[in-house]
Amino acid sequence: MRRAYQFAKPDGTVTCVLATGRSVTVPVFPGLLKHLTTEALREMLAKPPVVRKYTVEALRHAAWPLLREFPADWLKECLDAADLRPSRRKAVLFLLG
Repeated sequence: MRRAYQFAKPDGTVTCVLATGRSVTVPVFPGLLKHLTTEALREMLAKPPVVRKYTVEALRHAAWPLLREFPADWLKECLDAADLRPSRRKAVLFLLG
């Protein structure tokens, strides 16, 4: 029997304006930041420090199908803050192209 895995689908997107004036649109995955409802997560992701922490947590723990939903340049920008294991960092860089 063949097993098919279904990864989480984003529950919409949120756009956050960073201190530099750049706007970043990230997908909403309620499980990445613990204990927040979808609506609370949407409100929190409008804040620049939270959207950075959310992206760092995604880099640390999320599978590639979830990471693909994030803007590649934003993932690269947050990569150093994620402090990944060398093997995970190498894999993420490879997948980002």
